[in-house]
Amino acid sequence: MTYTVTENDTIQTVANKFGVPANELISVNNLRPGSVLFPGMIIVIPPRSPSRPPVTPVPPIWLPQNRTYVVRRGDTIWSVARRFGVRVDDLMYVNGLRFPIIYPGQRLIIPFSNIMPL
Repeated sequence: MTYTVTENDTIQTVANKFGVPANELISVNNLRPGSVLFPGMIIVIPPRSPSRPPVTPVPPIWLPQNRTYVVRRGDTIWSVARRFGVRVDDLMYVNGLRFPIIYPGQRLIIPFSNIMPL
């Protein structure tokens, strides 16, 4: 299940809202403790189950050469896609973005591309 972050959401408030441990929410979304959630971000909510084993993040199903990029001030989804030689649609898809809006500090998964980055 996914959830679109709203204003004033934190990892803990979202975890409480869905009855899941905050550390699992952090783990399945490849976040760090204390990460800031931005309105419009789409995060994965792990299923609730009292006897569930710890969740291990599953890498995206593309190619093993995926890498991550931390968004900097002034970056746009288009500039990041161009920098790494990937399609905007692919970048949005692997990151679960419904809208082409990114924020400084956000970690993006950059899908493998045969095109050399700029």
